[in-house]
Amino acid sequence: MKTFNIWSLALICTLYGTGISANDLGAILGGGNDHFKKALPGQSIHLPADHGAHPDYRSEWWYLTGNLKDEQGRDYGMQWTLFRQGIEQEITSDNPWLTPQLWLAQFAITDVSKGSHQQDERTSRQGPGLAGASGGQYWLKDWMLASQGESLFPATLKVQSKAGDLDLQVSAAKPAMLQGKAGYSEKSPGNASFYYSYPRLTISGTLTLDGEIRNVSGEGWFDHEWSSSVLAEWQSGWDWFSLQFEDGRELMLFRLRTKAGRTEPENRYGILIERDGSSRVLSPDRIRLTPGKTWRGPKGQAYPIEWQLEAADLNLLIKARQSNQAMTGRFDYWEGAVSISGDAKGVGYLEMTGY
Repeated sequence: MKTFNIWSLALICTLYGTGISANDLGAILGGGNDHFKKALPGQSIHLPADHGAHPDYRSEWWYLTGNLKDEQGRDYGMQWTLFRQGIEQEITSDNPWLTPQLWLAQFAITDVSKGSHQQDERTSRQGPGLAGASGGQYWLKDWMLASQGESLFPATLKVQSKAGDLDLQVSAAKPAMLQGKAGYSEKSPGNASFYYSYPRLTISGTLTLDGEIRNVSGEGWFDHEWSSSVLAEWQSGWDWFSLQFEDGRELMLFRLRTKAGRTEPENRYGILIERDGSSRVLSPDRIRLTPGKTWRGPKGQAYPIEWQLEAADLNLLIKARQSNQAMTGRFDYWEGAVSISGDAKGVGYLEMTGY
């Protein structure tokens, strides 16, 4: 789960003006009566072809996070995301400026040793080569993830921004994992996405921060998801965890929260990936997420930055590596690096929306 639709709507509002209130996630992330395809069960994901864009669907993102360390032992969290949003009109002209696709890229660096969190973002129409996802390249202007072969990984990630610069080599330590049922990820009745992940990446290269070039290495996670409707009107937002254990396993899970006063059940999904790449989807009633200590965001949001998690016979404590990892701008959410202790140890990433 990612905040692709929120930011895409911000881009639409900026470029076109819509009068839509972007605070109601249900209104933003629900479906509409338009020409976009719906994610339906029984359709297959085909890689490497499906690494590219799916403009027949309303929304899409390519998302990479990582926990890195430099040669001095300093720790960092990093996030790079490319979003695509189709607008609700069909255009038959060959003029590239009229292509009905809008793009947004986000980048953030958490410097754990200093307790700082810096972020940047860029927006663009698709236009003639300004942004896109095809031919093994995923870019918005000069922010680019570029494959080095037919497969998505190995790849290079290059970003130059006001938050810092990255020049990284990214390889897949494990193959792609289809989420949900063979890549069909149901969020609520009638709302779903196509979704796959690379659960463990190896990362190395340079991070330039505060004018200092730092050699960094670590591990990361990659998601690619596309859909035309995600949240039902009775759902308020989500909490999403990608966890990488020191013993070589990974655990990904999310819950879609039900709005206060509603009786619909909370949707939960989890998958445990073993060292050898085999996996098992967890029973939703065996996933217990208990929020603990909270941190107030820039607009007073009470983000839980500590969680007690019981899943897959594991009892874990998930803690933000630092409290302030809020993403701010036209829309607000929390996205940041976390540490794991308890029955397993490791690091990961947490995203919280709708608070």
